[in-house]
Amino acid sequence: MDEPNIETTPSLRGFLELYAAGFVDREEMLSAVASWPFQDEKTDPEPRDQDNTLAVVSAARILGQLTREDIEEIQRRLEGPPNFA
Repeated sequence: MDEPNIETTPSLRGFLELYAAGFVDREEMLSAVASWPFQDEKTDPEPRDQDNTLAVVSAARILGQLTREDIEEIQRRLEGPPNFA
């Protein structure tokens, strides 16, 4: 008997929904999103079904799930510490 095909990739969209609903604290969300294994966005067809792209983060801001400050902090963490070499 074949095993059922079970999706094992976590959903960034779902995680941000949990954050917006108050089930995840801000620091945990910032840390998780900044280290998320983002996928490349598909451009054809339109990527409505992709849950793990940076577009999902942008959409969460538009939907009010993330604040401008959240986005700025995620971006800062994605860029990493300054390199003064």
